[in-house]
Amino acid sequence: MFLDGVYLSRPGPALGDLLDIERIEVLRGPQGTLFGRNTSAGALDIRTAKPSLDTFEGFANAGYGKFDLMSVQAGVNVPLVADRVGFRLAGSVRNRDGFIDGPTGVESNTLKRRAVRGQLLFDFESAGELRLIGDYTDGRDSCCHALWIQDSTSTNFPAFGLPDDGGASNVGKEALSSRRSNDGQFDTPFETWGLSAEHNVETPLGELTYLGSYRNFRFRGALETDYTALRLFTAGASEQAMALGGQSFEPSNNPTRIKSTTHELRLQGLALDGRIDWLIGAYYSWEEISTQFSLTLLDQFQSGVSGGLLGAVPLQPNPLFLTAGGVDATGDFAINRFEQVGKSFSIFTHNVISITDTLDFTIGLRYVDEKKDGSFTQLDGRYDACLSTLGAGPGNFLGPAGVGLNCFVFAAPSLEVLEGIDPALAANPLAQALLPREFDDKFSDEELVYTLVASYRPIDAIMLYGSFTHGFKSGGFNLDPSAAIGGSDPRFESEKVEAYEIGLKSEMFDRRLRVNVALFDQRLSDFQVLDFTGVQFQTFNVDKARSTGFEIESLAQFTDSLSANLAVTYTDARYPGNCGELDPAAAEFRPNVATLCGAALTNAPDWTVLFGASFERPVSSRVDFFLAGSARYESSRRTSTQPTELLRPDLPLPGDIQSSNIRVNLRAGIGTNDGRWTLEVWGNNIFDERIRTGTFTVPLRGALGDRARASFIGEPATYGVTLRTRF
Repeated sequence: MFLDGVYLSRPGPALGDLLDIERIEVLRGPQGTLFGRNTSAGALDIRTAKPSLDTFEGFANAGYGKFDLMSVQAGVNVPLVADRVGFRLAGSVRNRDGFIDGPTGVESNTLKRRAVRGQLLFDFESAGELRLIGDYTDGRDSCCHALWIQDSTSTNFPAFGLPDDGGASNVGKEALSSRRSNDGQFDTPFETWGLSAEHNVETPLGELTYLGSYRNFRFRGALETDYTALRLFTAGASEQAMALGGQSFEPSNNPTRIKSTTHELRLQGLALDGRIDWLIGAYYSWEEISTQFSLTLLDQFQSGVSGGLLGAVPLQPNPLFLTAGGVDATGDFAINRFEQVGKSFSIFTHNVISITDTLDFTIGLRYVDEKKDGSFTQLDGRYDACLSTLGAGPGNFLGPAGVGLNCFVFAAPSLEVLEGIDPALAANPLAQALLPREFDDKFSDEELVYTLVASYRPIDAIMLYGSFTHGFKSGGFNLDPSAAIGGSDPRFESEKVEAYEIGLKSEMFDRRLRVNVALFDQRLSDFQVLDFTGVQFQTFNVDKARSTGFEIESLAQFTDSLSANLAVTYTDARYPGNCGELDPAAAEFRPNVATLCGAALTNAPDWTVLFGASFERPVSSRVDFFLAGSARYESSRRTSTQPTELLRPDLPLPGDIQSSNIRVNLRAGIGTNDGRWTLEVWGNNIFDERIRTGTFTVPLRGALGDRARASFIGEPATYGVTLRTRF
């Protein structure tokens, strides 16, 4: 994702509210030659409105909608010095109640955001044009509860003094229809700001452009994230965790900070009487990630885990408590700190060569050098139940399971910390195999990214083209306590893609009809898969993945009042049957990869169809009426990373498939034909389709073939009214 040409390196900084937008360009397929970093699948290029040097103007929008949505946006453009200096300021406020309710009445998926952006544009005549941008956004959202698709039937909570449902009273179709979760409080406030400068100047060689930026993102999270109403564990320094754990740290709510800076220099010009449009450039970026993750075990951890996983073991008060030698795990915690510093340097060129008036050839090259330093250290903790379990000897009748559960990896001592506490326990083979290991390591990679395109215009209205692109997405570190367990490598490899595409773009009937057709084949190696385990995200590589299909896009202007668009995409996105080592005896064998081989990619429907239409006509000499709508159809798709239990294709994970669905949006209104004011009513997802966006196995709940499963969902039906004005 790029904002005014600046690369946004992480989802957090990228997913704020859009404000004062001029246009959004969706660039599909690898874009590594011009856009540089991590664009192996495409790029989203967002451009904000540029200050005007000669016009005083402004806008204001206000809206109200379902879930008490209240939004206001406003902006003004002021020429400070006519034709020399322009200033533009825009801001927004958006608040909305949550659309998911927890068992205690807490709401999830709330919005509470403020944003402001200021810009200065200087025209220095022969010295060029300088654009300065500063933006700030903060949010006090609460996100994101999950809805249970099913519970496990192999649990036994009453045996250990807990409710029959084990804290999961909302399960299945009723939970989905009523949008009720089993979660506690989620607090996810964030703050992000950035500065950028773009200077363009004409030189005797061509147009010289410098683009520099600095961005700062902060996030704090306190999550009662066991997905039940039980008191199992909490992430972050919530008041409950502080009271039960007696920790020695401040209630910092799992802070994350991401700082980044970028510098890009480009020179572009024409040669051979305009037959060669050439560009050369260099790019440098630096990014620092610092994140702290604390997790505290609460007073129902041992009984709740025993009921969820060990209910068939009829021991009192509960097997996990006994395995720990009668030591209560309440208040055990760990504070883990992760850091990553990344540097990227590249040089690139992009050239369009006009062979004839109808035939163009494009060649782009980019050399990329990536370096990252990643580390994990444990700052503090209390591990009473874990230490007692490791030292229990024959008393640990559950063996590795007892250690793995009482030494829950996110609240367990690192092996290095344990060596300082008790070297004999650290030498225990179970500790060596199951406890987190700190690391301080380096990652480096380099790649030549390139693209070749041939385009031919038999007539002005039709262009035929074919392209081949070799793309690249850098590898890095899993910043996670489990990343180096048992001596595993915390790094994941860079992803590469070879993309082939042929197609045509056409305009007909005096440009009233536009039809584009594309056939594509993308072959990925070391494909990076992001897997959500219910507690953390992990990235791992799959040797091979492939996506093949076609796309047809059309836009028709039937009359001056009526237009419509239709897009149809077929995609066969899959892991080949030989996507990794399949022999369990081989050293390179990885169960999570082997289970994926032969399966479809996650959230990749075979068919996607988008239809839209708009109608506009005058109702008086000054006022127009308009009506617009869109419908999006998608075929069924898998919503979780793994399709089955590991190495058990006969045991598919339940609740995995999101069935085919259609989402319909409508908008209608009236307004002056000069755009001075517009009043509109709107509805999104008006038939209230409950669309699942990701499904996962609920942690510590259920056994092989009988897992509890939960999903995140998209927004339900919403509607509202918006008033817009311009001056």
